[in-house]
Amino acid sequence: MDNNQKPNPPNLQILPPPITSLTSLISSFPSTPRSPSTNNSNIQTPTSSTNYYFTSLVSPIHQRFIVNLSGPSRPRPTLDAVSTSSDKSISPEEVQSRFKIIEENSGTLNFGNKIFTGVKYEDLERQDQSSLGEGTSGSVSKYKFKSRAIAVKHMKRTDSFDDSKRIFMDLEVISKCGDCPFIVKYFGYILTFDYLYICMEVMSTCLDKLLTSRQKSRPPDQVGLPEGIISQIALSVVRALDYLKEKHKIMHRDIKPSNILMDYYGNFKLCDFGISGKLIESKAITKIGCMGYLSPERIYSDDPHYDVRADVWSLGITLVELATGKFPYENREAFKLMIEIKEKNAPRLTPEKDGLSPEFCGFIADCLQKDMEMRPKFRELLERPLLQNAATTNSDVKLWVENPTEYARLYGRN
Repeated sequence: MDNNQKPNPPNLQILPPPITSLTSLISSFPSTPRSPSTNNSNIQTPTSSTNYYFTSLVSPIHQRFIVNLSGPSRPRPTLDAVSTSSDKSISPEEVQSRFKIIEENSGTLNFGNKIFTGVKYEDLERQDQSSLGEGTSGSVSKYKFKSRAIAVKHMKRTDSFDDSKRIFMDLEVISKCGDCPFIVKYFGYILTFDYLYICMEVMSTCLDKLLTSRQKSRPPDQVGLPEGIISQIALSVVRALDYLKEKHKIMHRDIKPSNILMDYYGNFKLCDFGISGKLIESKAITKIGCMGYLSPERIYSDDPHYDVRADVWSLGITLVELATGKFPYENREAFKLMIEIKEKNAPRLTPEKDGLSPEFCGFIADCLQKDMEMRPKFRELLERPLLQNAATTNSDVKLWVENPTEYARLYGRN
């Protein structure tokens, strides 16, 4: 079927949250692209009291040091989408209206210093047949557009309401976040009869594949990442999550190593917003997400409502995995894993056993409070000494990637 053929609007289900105008979103992007050396002082933040930005590395990490994204990732310890509840309140008229907005803006790619319109999928040149990565609702491959390298997320269109909701939630969220350096940069999208192609910046690797690479080349007790690097990861993720909540009232709901990417300058960014949820009075609902990273209150709960502290739990599990090099739960079968998360004590790290600082271990313990009410929210985490120090300390991610031996000499661990 011709990719240029117009899709049939009534067959497309679009997510419930209203999309006002993607034209205004595109026109609101920064007039110049963010570069690694750009001063971020002109970027607006949710509150003036929170410093969201840190200086990026000046020169990119050399290509030969980058983990191959096309290689296999580790077997996931859990099932992915647990469940989701569809919003049936949206009318066919609303579906068609929102579809028209999306269709009208298809083919506009904004690179900051230049905007291209009328771009078709055939104008993109695929660089190889392997996939850079797999997300909740699609795969990502490397392309070129007019000599510019871009990553393109392929999202299959189906008649499923939930699948379509994920596709357009991903598009809606990433298209709004051009002013946040901790979220993967978005350039635009191309809509065809069968697919939605979201065009983004090319990243060097995801943390899941980084761990896989270390597992293959190191003894088990040396797979975990250095504390200084993990602290920078935590800082970037918390800033991204706080930005989503404060500016867009959105909760990510799928924090895990495969959704945290590193760029060629050593900056860490959040991706994959297909199952993000709108917060209503700061609450979300449904148990959608990757099972192994779900918080206890999202499993077997009489009250289906939860808030951003569920993402704090997911972050805590992710940080334990990064620090130890392995997933913290023993069970892989979904039902047994749910019982383990709900009934057993939360994972813990200690300075004596894991060789980590008391501040780091305390941060993990705070994130993994089983009682949601005892768990800190994003702003509280940003005030913790671990993230305060990370915000003012150069952890030298570039050196860590390119010269682990020298990094270990300077910082004691690589």
